[in-house]
Amino acid sequence: MGRAGLVLAVVLGGTALVLRTADAIPAWLSGVPSGVRLCASLGEAEARTGLRLDPDLFAAYEPVDGGIRVVAKPEPAAAVAMQWRQDRRIRLTLFRTRGREIPAALRAPLPSFHEIAVPLEKGHSASLKAEALPDGSVWQDLEWASASGATALRFNGRTVELLRVARRMIEGAP
Repeated sequence: MGRAGLVLAVVLGGTALVLRTADAIPAWLSGVPSGVRLCASLGEAEARTGLRLDPDLFAAYEPVDGGIRVVAKPEPAAAVAMQWRQDRRIRLTLFRTRGREIPAALRAPLPSFHEIAVPLEKGHSASLKAEALPDGSVWQDLEWASASGATALRFNGRTVELLRVARRMIEGAP
């Protein structure tokens, strides 16, 4: 390989680096991880993923602006952050995927200090974890699997309300 080959390799390598950097800039500026797309509505998220996000089951909650995120790979998945209509604070995030696990790009793991198995309806059981955030608030993660994939709810509120929402989702599943 002569001088021309070396120059060509440097130019192609530099071009690849510039293109990769340019591709990462929007994600870096928006704070959204690579591969994650923001959706303007639940309908858009459902169309992108083919997942049912059950908006009618969350009458007391509404999606937060910029709080609907989806990924296409490795399996379609969605996360919907919702605020409680009464105080406009984020209280609930719905996670759903066709895969066996919710992708970490959508649902960052939180250290839990307590975990138990909880029976739900129709033979479903779920894992319920209690998690403390750095601000001192306690959040609960309820996760279960079905033939169509995995669902999780991250909730800041009473456990009985979290279980009520989960049971309504399971009863309304096709």
